Amino acid sequence: MNTPRIARLLFFVLAAPLALSGCDSLSRVKNKTPPPCPPVYIMSDAAKITKYRPGGGRDLTDVEMEGEIVAFKGDCVYDEKGGEVSLQLGFELRRGPAATSRTLDVTYFVAVPKFYPEPSAKGVFTFPVTFPDTVDRLRVTDDEVTMRLPVRTRELIDNYEIYLGFQLTQEEVEANRRAKH
Repeated sequence: MNTPRIARLLFFVLAAPLALSGCDSLSRVKNKTPPPCPPVYIMSDAAKITKYRPGGGRDLTDVEMEGEIVAFKGDCVYDEKGGEVSLQLGFELRRGPAATSRTLDVTYFVAVPKFYPEPSAKGVFTFPVTFPDTVDRLRVTDDEVTMRLPVRTRELIDNYEIYLGFQLTQEEVEANRRAKH
């Protein structure tokens, strides 16, 4: 198991004790269909990113990377402690003309607002993407992220919505909002 993977698991394991205290056990309800997975949303304001090189330029020649979260897949399993949700995000990335390296870092978040304002409400993950020579567009999938949630019923599951997006600066969020209009 590599170090980034361990960090991804630790974030969500640390979040679990906040929510697991006081829930009834699924094992007490035998022969019932387990609840569905919690709802997962890609935030529209954070679904795309345009990274510019440092400095004031903001035209096409200043773009280091463009990206979009194009998919996610997930699974959930249940035991007496609640649910374990596993997610994997898919990205479409383009290396821009201002990129000085063939390897670029992609940073995204997975957030569970129910845990806010605790730091465990949001995990931020960065992974490197290397563009092969002569290739400036890629579709990539990051490693799986796993979290535990105290889900018991449909009502509780709806309280544990999960949000995904690129980790953006305020300037990048505002640019995404302007682009939608």
